[in-house]
Amino acid sequence: MAQQSAVQAQPSAAFPMFYQRPVPLQAQVHSAISLKRAVNFRFALQTNSIPLNANEFFNAQRDYPIVFTSDPIPTPMAIVGLQDKLNLFVEPDGSWRRGAYVPGYVRRYPFLFATRSDSADLTLCVDEASERIERSQDNPLFRDGKTSEVTQKALDYCVAYQRQHEATLELGRILAQVELVVQRDATVKLNATDSVRVAGFKMIDEDKFNQLPPETFLEWRSKGWIALIYSHLLSLGAWDRLVQIVAERRAAGR
Repeated sequence: MAQQSAVQAQPSAAFPMFYQRPVPLQAQVHSAISLKRAVNFRFALQTNSIPLNANEFFNAQRDYPIVFTSDPIPTPMAIVGLQDKLNLFVEPDGSWRRGAYVPGYVRRYPFLFATRSDSADLTLCVDEASERIERSQDNPLFRDGKTSEVTQKALDYCVAYQRQHEATLELGRILAQVELVVQRDATVKLNATDSVRVAGFKMIDEDKFNQLPPETFLEWRSKGWIALIYSHLLSLGAWDRLVQIVAERRAAGR
């Protein structure tokens, strides 16, 4: 059986994934900048995994295996490809695969919150290198020196995203504390002769989960974590969905 190279399901350690030149959004600097109305996801093409917030598990489980990084605080990731730097859900025309859930991390781009070196306050930033922005007044980020509806929506979205991100970190801390996530890899069969080994991720140890003390189970259920864990475990059936997409692409000569 042919064995392809291993895939490392890990986020980038430099700038946040996808972001090349994030800078604070300022009226005096970005007054002539617009967000393109046409949505193009080519910026997300060269990755095989995308961060997820916990509140996305229920929608994401249908399309992606949900795993965790090997970081001290495990981060949930949606596996979107079986090869390094290849997202199977970005179509040749730059659209997202029809019917598939688009992760919030992708929908947030090119905006994000960041902290300044001299402050703990969060600042709304934009990736100046993004192809999603252009120099025009068609869909401006600022009007007459004030934030436009585009920027206000981006701010509101980033606020909500950050809130969910912090809740996800809490879940990750607890899972690490009780050592419930364990290192795993998976060998995924593409056909009778080819397979790919997916490595560098963690998943919840189902045996350990089933041995949780009753009081812990009830506490976690009250916080909504038990449903998230079941969603994670159910998502592991989505490896077959990725294999199906690979087969479709090969049949189409892509």
